[in-house]
This record gives sequence, structure tokens and C-alpha cells, in this order.
Amino acid sequence: MTHSTPALYKRWPSSNPAGPAPMMATCVRITIPLPVIFMGCWGKDSVGEPLAQDTHLSKSWIFHRLLVMLRRMSRKTSNPVPRFFLYGEAEAKADEHFIHAETVERRSQPSGWQIQPHAHADLNHVLVIASGGGALLVDGTRTGFTAPCLLLVPAGEVHGFQWNADSQGHVVTFVEPLLRGLVRREPGLGDLFGRPAIVPLGDDGADCLRMATLLEAETSGTRVGRSLLVEAALMALLVHAWRAARLSAGGSGAARGPRAALVARYRDMIEQYYRAGWGVAQFADALGVTPGRLRAACIAVTGHPPLDLLHDRLLAEAKRSLLYSDLAVAEVAFDLGFTDPAYFNRFFTGRVGCSPGRFRQGAAG
Repeated sequence: MTHSTPALYKRWPSSNPAGPAPMMATCVRITIPLPVIFMGCWGKDSVGEPLAQDTHLSKSWIFHRLLVMLRRMSRKTSNPVPRFFLYGEAEAKADEHFIHAETVERRSQPSGWQIQPHAHADLNHVLVIASGGGALLVDGTRTGFTAPCLLLVPAGEVHGFQWNADSQGHVVTFVEPLLRGLVRREPGLGDLFGRPAIVPLGDDGADCLRMATLLEAETSGTRVGRSLLVEAALMALLVHAWRAARLSAGGSGAARGPRAALVARYRDMIEQYYRAGWGVAQFADALGVTPGRLRAACIAVTGHPPLDLLHDRLLAEAKRSLLYSDLAVAEVAFDLGFTDPAYFNRFFTGRVGCSPGRFRQGAAG
């Protein structure tokens, strides 16, 4: 038995030009944005290594990127991590002014003081821990904390908690668009949610606890002016959290103006293009500044050069894909913009201390 396949276009040969025409032809059309495929094919990759100019290698990278994208589209669930609105509640779309506050005990005590890893698509957390302690779980890493402290969890981050029994505090949750609006007014607030963080509380501890308590009372009430007071209390909490984070990092808490604004823009651009294989020079060019100016701003604001911020985002996504997807290691590499899986292995191993495969096996064990 022979099988004939018609040419996709008239100028292309068919697999059996002399054979009979097929009884039926089926056309499947898949549209994939070209910028997603081609960004990062040339220049330098996201870890600063020159990408090969070789056409064959570029085609190979494009081919594997396509395979990964098709696998993601074909799976019913590409990420088995539970996604909730609030923990335990079905995922839903929050309005652009959503702010919620409740006690730590409300959800943690009924679940045996264990909150399993999960994510919220568009919600940030500020947890004000007044007493007790426990561990914050982020992408397979367990980090202990002790009251008084703040726990900061950005939107979309896979996270969980293991609480000491009888811990007390407040969980304040608010939407990402609200944070972005505040960051436009005060760029330094964006530093709080660049990554999950544990912030010890000193002099700002009482103020944070007072604002969190007020938020918990007002979000559950119906008194006149409630929405205005809730938003004002959230802004006050975030400012006190920002000051506490700056002091904990050894800063003065003083505003940093244009440099903070530039770093906030850089973080936003990383979030958009970290899979594209861009290097720092490409980000700087897109931001309209020199690489030197971007480096100076990042070091002044975060204490780290811009490449470290990019690497942190790549590493976080790599861990997440290894832990919560069934992509092969090579597929994870291509998905993150690496042209060479072997180089991805070296990148990951050098920063984590074990290979991607060993990291996945250890988490499974």
C-alpha cells in the first residue's frame, strides 16, 4: 500500500508526484507569533553568551522552540500546580481594586497549619507575622522564618507555608494592577515584589501590624468610606514594608527617584522577554539607556547587577518548569531561550549546585 501527500503549495513537490490524488485532504492551521519564535536567534543570549550565527543552529533552535510550544498547547494541563483565587477557592478574575485581608489562622489552622504549594494568577501577598513562625516554600526551596517579620509573595509565584502551631498574623492580598498603579507613583514599591522575601520587622513592625489589623477589620465590614480607608491602609502598609525591607538590606530607606523607576521598568521588561534570549545590552537598548547606566541603577537600588536580576528570573522559571511540568530538560532549556541544552545544564548547575535532572529527581523523592 502506498500513501500520497499533496504539496502544501503548488511550487513544492509532493511525496508522490506521479501517484493518484488523495481521496481527502485535511489542513491544520496553527498560528504562532513570529516574534516569539525569532527573538533571541541572533546576538547574545540571556546569560551573556554569543548565540551562533550559523543558520543550521538557528533553525534547530526554532524547531525545538516550536515543539515545546506545540506540546504546551496540546496538553490539557501544562502546569499541575493548583491555582486559586484565595487559597482553597476556585480560580476567578478579581476586579482591579480587589483588596482582601484575613488572619493567618483562618485558613492555616483548619488545614493542620500546612498550606500546600499553589499560585494566584494576579494576586500579591503581604503576610504580617506577629507571633510564631514556620517555613516559606517557594519552587522546591524551604526557608524558615520567625516572628516578627513580613512575608512578601509576588503574583504568579508558586508558594506554600508550613506554620508552627498557634502562629498569629494577617494575610493581605491585593491585585497586580493595583500594585502597578502604585509603582507608577512610587517606583521603589516595585522592589518589594521582585521575588519572594522574608523581611525581619524592627521599628516598623508595630505600624505594619496596625495597618494589617485595620485592613482585616475594614475589608470584612460595610461602614461608610470603607473602600477609601482600605486603599489608604494598604498604601501605608506597603510603605512601612518598603522601609523595613530597605533597613533590613542595609539601606537608609530614602527614596531613589529615577534610578528606582528605571529598575522597575527593567523588571517589567524582564517579565515580558526573559524567554526571548535577550542579553543585558538588548534590554538596555529597549529601555533607551546605556548598559552602564542600567548597571549603575540596578546596583544602587538592589545591590545586584542587571544580569543577576535576569538570571534570578530565568532560574526561578527553570525550577518551576522542572518541578511542575513534564517538559524534558532540553525542552525547558529551549523554552527559556537557551540555544544549547548543555549550556543550560551548566548555567543551572553552577547556580543551584546540582544538574536540572538531579534537581527534579530530588524534588520528586
